[in-house]
Amino acid sequence: MIAVSDEVLSWREFFEALPDGCALIDVHGVMRHVNDLLSDLTGYSREELLGQNVEVLIPERHHNLELLARHEYEINPNTRLVWSDRDLSVLRKDGSELPIDFAMTPLNFAGHQWVMASIRDNSAQRLAEQARAGAEMQFRLAFEDNMAPMLITDRNDTVVKVNDAFCTMVGRSRHELLGYDSKPFTHPEDVGITESTHERVMAEQQGHVRYVKRYLHRDGRVIFAEVSRSPVLDEQGNVSYFIISERDITEERALTEKLSYQALHDPLTGLANRALFEDRLTQTLSRMRRSGGVFALLLIDLDDFKTINDDLGHLRGDQVLVAVAQQLASVTRECDTLCRFGGDEFLYLAEALDEEQDAAVMAQRLLDAIDAPLNIAGRPVVQHASIGVAVWNARDADRSDIIRNADVALYEAKHRGKGTFICYSGALDTSD
Repeated sequence: MIAVSDEVLSWREFFEALPDGCALIDVHGVMRHVNDLLSDLTGYSREELLGQNVEVLIPERHHNLELLARHEYEINPNTRLVWSDRDLSVLRKDGSELPIDFAMTPLNFAGHQWVMASIRDNSAQRLAEQARAGAEMQFRLAFEDNMAPMLITDRNDTVVKVNDAFCTMVGRSRHELLGYDSKPFTHPEDVGITESTHERVMAEQQGHVRYVKRYLHRDGRVIFAEVSRSPVLDEQGNVSYFIISERDITEERALTEKLSYQALHDPLTGLANRALFEDRLTQTLSRMRRSGGVFALLLIDLDDFKTINDDLGHLRGDQVLVAVAQQLASVTRECDTLCRFGGDEFLYLAEALDEEQDAAVMAQRLLDAIDAPLNIAGRPVVQHASIGVAVWNARDADRSDIIRNADVALYEAKHRGKGTFICYSGALDTSD
């Protein structure tokens, strides 16, 4: 054993005053002097540490680092090592490990080479780093790796963070989004929705808000999104930034519109069905009672349509109905409603007429359109129709009589030879 000289012993007070756990180690790696703090950190007494090789304090997985330190020391005995960026631990007496930072400094006392090894408890820092890493992982899971498109914007609504899901939704890269607001990729007709919501939240310190807006994808597609905007407040209760989560509802909206369309339209011709016609009729009556005016209901029935089905078959008969629907639609006004009433019957609701005679003009226009020859599967087909017309104004009775009167007029048109129209009058109720 190498004796520790008086010169070395004079360092005892210096060792004890050091803020770190320290050991004075000889060239063989044996600890010749330790301070109380090292004893406290490792759980060993001084007596248990003195004369022990420093390896007793090194976990097995760190032995390669010990060899590295020795190698560095052998190459240059004046080498000073400081390791605070490694996952280091000291092995305590009870078998537990204490996270540490490590430093190794060469010393020369009494003609002998020594190494002063210092360790510092960094368990609090390690816990803080782990907590920060855990928070970052949670953030990545909750934001970066979230399947929902998400943004973080500042008080000026400028994008400061964006996840991959949002980039994919709008077809833009992070570079194109960060540092900008949403106007460059918002549908022109929806610019202002986000801005007005942002201003309202900032002015009223409003909490969570939700709204729907449209984006323009890079490829030109229109993206419908349900936006959920939540402000994050500082300690004084002021808005610090916004967390925005979005949901692409484009397909959902398209499906809803499709189902709504199917519920209100005839599946064969695409015209309004009875449900939609009834709703339009109710609205027309309400407007007429408020503001006055005249409207007409035209009940259209194809003449001898049974012959078409018998001669050409029901498939060709359906094609004739579709073609007739297109002929009628080509001469109707956008403000009016054309409906397939059922079978080979159609209803036409003509609104806002200037006078009752306008209904007759419309009826003749519809008959002329139907009379135009059709081409069904390469075969010419001529179809005609009869029309019953009921003109209505605010003085007339309730709606239950409207379709009945049109039906009475249609019966009379059929009775008079078909291919024509008749306008209802009270006299038809008393005729044979």
